[in-house]
Amino acid sequence: MKDLLNEEIDPAKEIGDLFGGAPTKKAIHVLVKVPGETVGSASETSAMAPVAKRQRREVNTCLAEIWERSVLRLETLPGAHRLAALLERPLPFRLTLSDSMVSRGVFDPNGPLLSCPELEALMNVSLLKCKFHPEAMASENSWQEYYDILLSITTILCHENSFAVLKCRPRADRTGTTHPRKRPGCVFQYQCVVLMRGEEKSSLVPIPEAVRELTSKMRRWSVLFYGDLPYILGYATSGAYLQMVAIERSGGPCRPTPILACNIFMEKARTLKVFYNLAFLLREMSSLVNRSSWCNLLPFVPDVNEKRKLVLLDGAIERTITRTQCSSAEDFERLVDVYKTLKGVEVSAGGSPVTHLQTVEMLREKDDRLVVVLSPVGSRRVPESDEVSEWLRAMLTALKHWHSRGYCHGDVRWRNIVFVSSYRSCYWLLIDMDESRRSDTAIIEWNHPCSGSRLRCQHDLYQLGELMEELSLPDGMKNMRATLLSALDTSEFTAEEALARLAELGSGSSS
Repeated sequence: MKDLLNEEIDPAKEIGDLFGGAPTKKAIHVLVKVPGETVGSASETSAMAPVAKRQRREVNTCLAEIWERSVLRLETLPGAHRLAALLERPLPFRLTLSDSMVSRGVFDPNGPLLSCPELEALMNVSLLKCKFHPEAMASENSWQEYYDILLSITTILCHENSFAVLKCRPRADRTGTTHPRKRPGCVFQYQCVVLMRGEEKSSLVPIPEAVRELTSKMRRWSVLFYGDLPYILGYATSGAYLQMVAIERSGGPCRPTPILACNIFMEKARTLKVFYNLAFLLREMSSLVNRSSWCNLLPFVPDVNEKRKLVLLDGAIERTITRTQCSSAEDFERLVDVYKTLKGVEVSAGGSPVTHLQTVEMLREKDDRLVVVLSPVGSRRVPESDEVSEWLRAMLTALKHWHSRGYCHGDVRWRNIVFVSSYRSCYWLLIDMDESRRSDTAIIEWNHPCSGSRLRCQHDLYQLGELMEELSLPDGMKNMRATLLSALDTSEFTAEEALARLAELGSGSSS
């Protein structure tokens, strides 16, 4: 038999010439050649069984099963210095990719051989794309195509396992570029918590410059954006060069801690491991974060209604109002004057911690379009019993400054009061001036408890008293509530007078 297998079979020979006689009816002769030197030895043949078993493929493994093989289940997030090892860990199984050399670098050689068409397709698309290098002068948008394909490995893994991470590219306009100093190139967030930010640049922009832009746009660490995470992830690119960083929580300027750097064309296996493992790290970050402050806006995602568009930026709100969103040309001009007046208040009075009104960082009016950038950003929170006095002082201070410019706020409600918490200070803020009118010039026709009346500054004080009815008040504050609720009885009562009475209450209780 061994001689027979080692010689080429002559196709002219009959079966009988090979096996010594014609086969009987229904008899089947099978020739099997075992690789190597194992032919003929039962012990040698049995020794190959574990190898054959390891080579067996599990058919159609789904992404949910793949997820279970790699999930981290951390109790705490690792330090930034340990993230490189986590992101570059080999995948604990083997798949068959279009490039066998890349496969050997991506997967654990001792892992089971699986078949997962979805993951294989995601990785093969990236490998195929990387065969076609863009021109040296290729635009930022051209390079984004490469990173979108890599990031799709991360996002699809997450979404297929009920982790609805949101990836967005905040555009300032239709050119596809990010607005200088305001919007990041790419954002990953989950339930309003930003987990990762990215800046993708062409190969003409050095990688250190891309990293600087990544952190300069962040301003300072924001508990509204990042909660109590010890760091968020960041990445910056210069063409094919990728730099991953951790941006650690601090009270000062945001600074990057390097994690890893690679070339997506020259280090394909390493790149695939990073974007695969990234999904599992993002999941752990989202599950371990705690938040003490909340905002009802998604970072960098436009919130649009029939009257305005809002975009939550780093430390600021961008508010856009168009002429078509207003009831008339006069109404649009009113809003332009409102925000120009607000800008004047902050310039003369010394900023939000003093006035308890938002600061107008930028105001642009062009082609029946008003864009204002307002800061700071706060979270909605009802004051506790021991905070009522400070909250009321802040609101009366805001109204004093606004009324001094001849304007009534016109919409003093909980949704327009926020609490600003930062490393530097904490205070209450009165926001949203869209319903502001000059005193005694307009009939209240919007959602207001005094609808149909002519708007006066005393209506703002009355609304403040109504809010106090919903709070648990110390005894001294009950008199202040009654005073504010009676503000409509006279046109003489002012926010400044209410502040004086509040100060008297404070001095009386301290003595």
